Amino acid sequence: MKHPSKIIHELGIAPLKKLGQNFQVDVHSVENAAAAIPENANILEIGPGLGAWTEVFLRRGHAMTLVEKDRTLAARLESIHAENSRVQVIEADFLECDLTRAEFSGVTAAIGNLPFYVTSDLLLRVVVDMPQVKHALFGVQLEVAERIHSAKGSSLAIHLQSQGTLRMVSRIARHSFYPAPQVDAALLSFVRSEAKMRPHLRELLKAAFWGKRKKLSSALKKNPFFSTSETCASWIEKLERLPERLAPLLEKRADEISVEEFCALYDFLMV
Repeated sequence: MKHPSKIIHELGIAPLKKLGQNFQVDVHSVENAAAAIPENANILEIGPGLGAWTEVFLRRGHAMTLVEKDRTLAARLESIHAENSRVQVIEADFLECDLTRAEFSGVTAAIGNLPFYVTSDLLLRVVVDMPQVKHALFGVQLEVAERIHSAKGSSLAIHLQSQGTLRMVSRIARHSFYPAPQVDAALLSFVRSEAKMRPHLRELLKAAFWGKRKKLSSALKKNPFFSTSETCASWIEKLERLPERLAPLLEKRADEISVEEFCALYDFLMV
């Protein structure tokens, strides 16, 4: 593929900072990590941009659904793959897509070099809201990858790790992108476990980490979120009746509590 600077010049456009457009020039790290996606997977790619990742996975024989927010880039992808029945292009903001639409029904894996400014929202949308996605490979900011890999200390890490195994595959230097961002990136892989769906875990974690420097008992009892949720309305009362195995959690801070402990607490509160 041509250098991104030449392609966008030919298109008469410039990288849009508001869309987090940093196009990957060197995709060797992606090629090396591509085996994390099973050979028969039907892939959703979020923000394919100029198609560098797309080419890697098409060479591996995957069927792909490409969701691109930028109108010019979506039109270019549509033109390039017009004769390829294995590729469908959707011009849309993935965060606003109806996940029940037919194009997503057969998706079993997801990939994407994610814009740094919406990384958390995109990860949660795929990992939590699309249970049909069993494997994923994402390019994310290095700091975010390290935090998620630790599986502790942040609501994002806890929420994602509750659904499966995430690990940092490799680092990507900032000069591997055009234009170069201010920070390095990393590849993050995901393999879904047979995890129980916990649709309101987000609310529990939001409340717990709202007061993350407080003991969990104080953070949960004083948080401003439970009172506005019908589901969470009874949780404060249930905290007074925690079983012996869970009661010690109330004396810990949120960043000291593991994925398994948060899930056990959630399961009790939802009974």
